[in-house]
Amino acid sequence: MKDLVSQVVGFLTAIMLFLGTLNIKFSWLTEESISSFGLVLTAGTALSITLYTIYKNHYCFTEKAKKQKDCLEREGLK
Repeated sequence: MKDLVSQVVGFLTAIMLFLGTLNIKFSWLTEESISSFGLVLTAGTALSITLYTIYKNHYCFTEKAKKQKDCLEREGLK
């Protein structure tokens, strides 16, 4: 996950430097904004993975999960 974020941040930094050589400047495209975007991307990815894991492991959301919960309770495993 961190490798992918590092690649995105590196790509944005390269774009910023390339545009700078062409004398095209954007006030919002700075090292600080790119670093902040990388931080938000990392946190968002971690949050997405956590929410997906909670969804998949919760026994109330899907019919399959409800059946699994019933089976576990019958077997005395839950």
